Amino acid sequence: MPQLPKHIETFLSDYKISQDEIWQVHGTSWVVKHKALERVAAEKKITFDIPIMLEAKGADKIVALCVTGNMGARSEWSIGEAAPGNNKNAYPYAMAEKRAKDRVILKLLNTHGYLYSEDEADDFKQSNGNSKTTLPKKDAKEIYTKMQREIQDCQSRDQLKAWGVANKDRIEVLPEDWQDILRLQYEEMMADLRQREAA
Repeated sequence: MPQLPKHIETFLSDYKISQDEIWQVHGTSWVVKHKALERVAAEKKITFDIPIMLEAKGADKIVALCVTGNMGARSEWSIGEAAPGNNKNAYPYAMAEKRAKDRVILKLLNTHGYLYSEDEADDFKQSNGNSKTTLPKKDAKEIYTKMQREIQDCQSRDQLKAWGVANKDRIEVLPEDWQDILRLQYEEMMADLRQREAA
């Protein structure tokens, strides 16, 4: 890793972020993992208002929304957008929300402008020796699509839990944003099955 600027070192120290959760891109910009930002937001008790939808064209995979976050008495807002030109996954609503929330977290931490979230762009994704090897999207597409179907085919929470345990390693070979989407689908399916079983 290149020499860290003082303000980046201070950020890592202040928010207990490890060096493997941050990396440099394009020579001057620094990128932090989405999961690290979520952890800091929880520790700092950052809360979010219900997003305001600005544009919702699901069929065209175009979504823009405004998110407001609060940390104590302070509030910040930002817009998250996802469209075919800046988003390759099949869930533009989830990606737009992640981008907006990450931007708000960075603003509340006074780091927006010199730190970016990994979800800002596909070319920000980390690719170094510390990362687990993941398949390129073109090679992972068939596995990813099959796993989405398998989640939807589960008929009970027990069956879904068993699927999650059995497929942990299989999920980890997928691109990281696809892993996040699968986990979100898993959680949504678990909630849906819970409602069905309670009925």
